[in-house]
Amino acid sequence: MGHPNVTELEVREITRQARELQMIRSELKRRRSHERRYGSALLEGVCFLLSCVPVVPFTPTLGASSDEILARVADSGINRPAIAYSGLREYRLRNIRFAKEATVSVQVNYYPDLGTKYTVLERSGSTKLSEIVEKLLASEADVSRPGKLAEYEFSQANYQACLRGTKTISERTCYVLDLVPKHKSKYLIRGTAWVDRTSYAVVRLEGVTAASVSIWVGAPHILLDFSDIGGVWLPTHMVAVSSGLLLGKSELEIRYTDYFTGDLAHPIAIRSADSARQSLP
Repeated sequence: MGHPNVTELEVREITRQARELQMIRSELKRRRSHERRYGSALLEGVCFLLSCVPVVPFTPTLGASSDEILARVADSGINRPAIAYSGLREYRLRNIRFAKEATVSVQVNYYPDLGTKYTVLERSGSTKLSEIVEKLLASEADVSRPGKLAEYEFSQANYQACLRGTKTISERTCYVLDLVPKHKSKYLIRGTAWVDRTSYAVVRLEGVTAASVSIWVGAPHILLDFSDIGGVWLPTHMVAVSSGLLLGKSELEIRYTDYFTGDLAHPIAIRSADSARQSLP
């Protein structure tokens, strides 16, 4: 049997290459078909996942920007009422770890040119916890002085805000603002403010203090409600919860009642803070 000549070898090589080319074409066709099916399935999957993401409607024309709202809140008088007022407060402090509790009743007098003056009317429960409440009163009195206003006022100087949307609270349509303090301070709140859309008064404030209050309690979580009391926006209820390494969990609740406004020598009785608080959710 003789060796194939050059022509026969060329024919065989061409035939082999043609078969390989056909196989490659078939494989490419199969892969393209698979990729189309996979790509279609992947696209459908992405669309399904996107359809599952809740769509939160947000109207960009809410009436004011975040900075404008902060500026209007500062102008609304929520930081410091322009008239004198008085009222009663009940401070109830409870420590969970040591099962101790104290209640301190206080007479509060506020003067625009002086700040807040506190008079303790009654104490009950743990002596140690009562002393903590009285230290808190001294701190509040100090920061309420006119010269201290800049340290904690609700303004662009102290806060960066992001407008999240609107929500109805206590039958009032409110702007919902996420607040980020511009500096660390135990008098500033990192959290959320609900601002009345009509009066630009703060209806509710919730969050944690921007700095630790002390090594004993850390940075407490605070929920503070305000109400329109006879035309003046005043606090009506507050709850603060803190957790410290040594004391564990503590809860402070403040109830505000029996407000009077005007000349404190001849005060005018206005709606009780208790009745105002009952309408809050």
